[in-house]
Amino acid sequence: MKKIFYIVTCLCTGVLFGFERPENVPSKITEIRAKTWYQEISQSWHQYLTENPSDEDGWINYFKASVYAGKGKAELVTIADKAKEYFPDSYTSHYLAFKMEGWSDEGVQHLMSALAINDKSDYTLEDQLILADLINDSERMATSTKVFHAGLIHSSTLNYTYNLLMSVNENGLLVTDALHTTVPIWVLQDVMGIRKDITILNLELAEEQEAYVTKTLAKKNIGSSVNHLLSKENTSEIFYALTLPRRHLQEIESHLYVVGLASTNGHESFNHFEKLKENMEEKFLMDYLTIDFNGEPKTATGNVLSSNYIVPLLLLKDFYDNLNNEERSNQLKQQILELSKDSQIKTRVELLLNGRKTPRTFKVVKLDTKSLDKSMKPIKNKIYASEVELKNSEFWFFMEYLRTNGYTKLYESAYPDISEYDDLTKALLFNYQYSPANATSVKNSRSGNYLDYPVLDITHKTAQAYCEWLTVQYNAQEKRKFRKVLFRLPTKEEWMISALGYKEFTSWRIEENTIQAKELEGKSAYQSYNLSEYQISYPWGRSAWSLRNSIVNNKDCYLANVKVPEDVVCAAGIKGDGYTFVSPVATYFANGFGLYDVIGNVAEMTQNEGEAMGGSWNHEADESTIQSMNEYDGSDISVGFRLFMEVIEE
Repeated sequence: MKKIFYIVTCLCTGVLFGFERPENVPSKITEIRAKTWYQEISQSWHQYLTENPSDEDGWINYFKASVYAGKGKAELVTIADKAKEYFPDSYTSHYLAFKMEGWSDEGVQHLMSALAINDKSDYTLEDQLILADLINDSERMATSTKVFHAGLIHSSTLNYTYNLLMSVNENGLLVTDALHTTVPIWVLQDVMGIRKDITILNLELAEEQEAYVTKTLAKKNIGSSVNHLLSKENTSEIFYALTLPRRHLQEIESHLYVVGLASTNGHESFNHFEKLKENMEEKFLMDYLTIDFNGEPKTATGNVLSSNYIVPLLLLKDFYDNLNNEERSNQLKQQILELSKDSQIKTRVELLLNGRKTPRTFKVVKLDTKSLDKSMKPIKNKIYASEVELKNSEFWFFMEYLRTNGYTKLYESAYPDISEYDDLTKALLFNYQYSPANATSVKNSRSGNYLDYPVLDITHKTAQAYCEWLTVQYNAQEKRKFRKVLFRLPTKEEWMISALGYKEFTSWRIEENTIQAKELEGKSAYQSYNLSEYQISYPWGRSAWSLRNSIVNNKDCYLANVKVPEDVVCAAGIKGDGYTFVSPVATYFANGFGLYDVIGNVAEMTQNEGEAMGGSWNHEADESTIQSMNEYDGSDISVGFRLFMEVIEE
C-alpha cells in the first residue's frame, strides 16, 4: 500500500513527467544570461505552471523569463492575466500589473499596492530602490543598504560601476539607460559614499516620469528636458554611459569622446586621450578583470558588462601607438583579446587589432559614394566585397591626395619602387605604375592606358592604409548608404567563400558547405554536392559541375587570366587567355556574387601579410584556384587587392 501511495504522490507533483520546479530567474542586476537560456527557462516555467498553477512566485519567474526572452506584449499580458485569475488582488497580480505598466503613474500605484501586501520579497528590492529615487529620496539610503546586504549585486558589478563613476568629472551629470546598470550606482553612492557628487539621470525613468526629469535636472541647473541633454545645442559637461543605445545619441555621436566607461562632449582643446589614460591607469580598479576573487559565474552582470572596456582600451592602445610605446601597446592588445574571447564580437575585435596602426586624421574630400556603394556586393552577415580588384584610377587618386595634402611620410612609403626591376620590366611599369607625371597627364587628357587595370606591386601596409583612408572618407560623406563601415582586407576564409560565389553557403569554411550545382552546362537538373567530399577549384562549378576543376570551357578557351603557353589557341581563335600581362578589371565573367577576376589577373591580399589568394597572370592554372594561397614578399607585380567592407552601423 505504501508503494502505491508513493507512485500516486509522484504523479500528482509531476516529478515522473519531468515537471520539477525550474530554476529561479535572477534579476539582471545579478546575472545576465544568454537569450536562448531565457527562452528555454520560459518554456520550462510554462510547462511547470501548467501542472502547478498555485506556485505564486512561479508566475513572477515565468513573467521575468518571458520578458528577458523578448516575448511580445500579447504573451506577457496573457501571463499577467492568468496569474491574476489564480491570485486576484494579490502581491503577484499587482506586481505583474506594475511590470506591464512600467514606471507610469498607474504602474507606480500597482507597485505600491504590491509592497503594501509584501515588502519583504527580494524580487522587489531593486524596484523599491528605484521607487525611492523616484518619489522618496529619504528612504533611498535604507533601501540601498537592503539591496547590498541581500547579495543581489556581485563584486564584479560593483567594480564596473565604480569605474563608471570614476569616468565622470567632479559634480558631473551621468546619463544612464538600463535600470539594472543604474541600481548599482545608487548602492555605491548610498552605502559606500562613493562619488555622491555625481547626479544620475536614468532615461528609462525619464521617459515615464516628467517630474523625475524636472527634479533631477534642477539639481544641475542645465535645462529642463532630456532632448536638450541629447542635442548638439548642449554644451554642458555631461557624461553618457557606454551602455546607452546609440538611438539616444544619434544627434551628438560625432561630438562624443570616450573617457573611460562613459563619453562626453568634446571640443578641439579637449585632450581626451590624456583624460582616458588618467582614468584607466590612475583611477580605475582593473584587477578584477584578470583575477576572480569570489568565484563569480561568467554570467555575473559585471562580467558580462566587461566587454564595454574594449572600446576605451582600443583608444588607449592608439594613444601608446602614437608614442611608439610598443610594450604598453602589446599589453593592451592582450587585455583586449582576453576580454573579447567569450564575446560575440571576438572576430571583429581580432580583425581590428590585426589591421590597427597609429590612427590618422585625414582631411575629408568628396567621393562618389553612389558608385562605391553600388560596386560593393553583399556576401553575408554585413560583409561586402568589391566587384573588381582595386583599380589604378582609384589608387592614383589616393596617391595624389596624399601628395597634395601633405601626408608626406605615408606618400613616400606607398610610392611604387621599380628601381630593382630589369630594364624591360621597368619600361613596362613606367607607364603602368603611379607617378606624379602620370597622374597629371591622365588628369589633363582624361584618358590613360592603365586606369582600368588593377593596382599591383604595392605593400600590404599600403593596402591597409588605403582601406583606413577610405573608411574615414566614406564615413564622413553626407550621401552614403550606410551610417558607418569598415573597409579592410579579408580573412582567407572570407576570401575563399566570396570567390566560390555560392550565395546559399552556410559556413565560412568551404569544406563544411553543400552546394546545389548542375552536372553539365545547359538544362541538367541541380544536384547536391558536399564539399567535404568533392574538390572544387573554380567559381563556375555551380553552372557546370563537370568544369569545376577546369580553367577552360568546353571550347578550350581560358576563363581567367593566368599563365599559359603562348602557342595555345582555343577554338574561338584566342591566343592563350588573351593577355600576356594583367588585363583590365571585369574582363572575364563574374561569379555568383557578382565578383570579377577572383581567379587570376592579380593575386589578392588577405589579412595575413605575405599571403595572397587566387593566383594571377603570372601563376599557372593549378596555382590559381579559389583555394590557392600565393606567398609574396614586400610588393610583387603579380599581387594586388580587393576591398572588403564590413557594415558596422546601418
